[in-house]
Amino acid sequence: MATQEKPISEQISDSIHSKDEPLGETAPEAPFALVGLSYLIVLMVIMGAFAFYFYVL
Repeated sequence: MATQEKPISEQISDSIHSKDEPLGETAPEAPFALVGLSYLIVLMVIMGAFAFYFYVL
Protein backbone atom coordinates (compact mmCIF):
# COMPACT_ATOMS: atom_id res chain seq x y z
CA MET A 1 0.00 0.00 0.00
CA ALA A 2 1.18 3.46 -0.80
CA THR A 3 -0.21 5.21 2.24
CA GLN A 4 2.02 7.86 3.71
CA GLU A 5 1.99 8.09 7.47
CA LYS A 6 2.76 11.24 9.35
CA PRO A 7 6.13 11.43 11.05
CA ILE A 8 6.22 10.51 14.73
CA SER A 9 6.69 14.14 15.80
CA GLU A 10 3.50 15.17 14.00
CA GLN A 11 1.57 12.23 15.47
CA ILE A 12 2.69 13.20 18.98
CA SER A 13 1.85 16.86 18.34
CA ASP A 14 -1.62 15.90 17.05
CA SER A 15 -2.30 13.73 20.08
CA ILE A 16 -1.22 16.49 22.49
CA HIS A 17 -3.22 19.24 20.75
CA SER A 18 -6.61 17.62 20.58
CA LYS A 19 -9.06 18.81 17.97
CA ASP A 20 -12.09 17.15 19.53
CA GLU A 21 -15.50 18.59 18.84
CA PRO A 22 -18.76 17.86 20.69
CA LEU A 23 -20.76 15.00 19.20
CA GLY A 24 -24.02 16.92 19.25
CA GLU A 25 -25.48 20.23 20.19
CA THR A 26 -25.42 21.07 23.85
CA ALA A 27 -28.87 21.41 25.39
CA PRO A 28 -29.66 24.59 27.29
CA GLU A 29 -29.51 24.08 31.03
CA ALA A 30 -32.43 24.94 33.28
CA PRO A 31 -31.62 27.41 36.05
CA PHE A 32 -31.45 25.92 39.52
CA ALA A 33 -34.12 28.32 40.81
CA LEU A 34 -36.62 27.08 38.24
CA VAL A 35 -36.03 23.43 39.13
CA GLY A 36 -36.01 24.08 42.89
CA LEU A 37 -39.19 26.16 42.81
CA SER A 38 -41.01 23.58 40.69
CA TYR A 39 -40.21 20.88 43.26
CA LEU A 40 -41.50 23.16 46.05
CA ILE A 41 -44.71 23.89 44.13
CA VAL A 42 -45.36 20.18 43.54
CA LEU A 43 -44.70 19.47 47.23
CA MET A 44 -47.11 22.24 48.28
CA VAL A 45 -49.84 20.86 46.01
CA ILE A 46 -49.42 17.36 47.43
CA MET A 47 -49.43 18.66 51.02
CA GLY A 48 -52.52 20.77 50.23
CA ALA A 49 -54.28 17.67 48.90
CA PHE A 50 -53.45 15.79 52.12
CA ALA A 51 -54.65 18.70 54.26
CA PHE A 52 -57.87 18.96 52.27
CA TYR A 53 -58.45 15.22 52.58
CA PHE A 54 -57.94 15.14 56.36
CA TYR A 55 -59.74 18.44 57.07
CA VAL A 56 -62.82 17.96 54.88
CA LEU A 57 -63.19 14.20 54.83
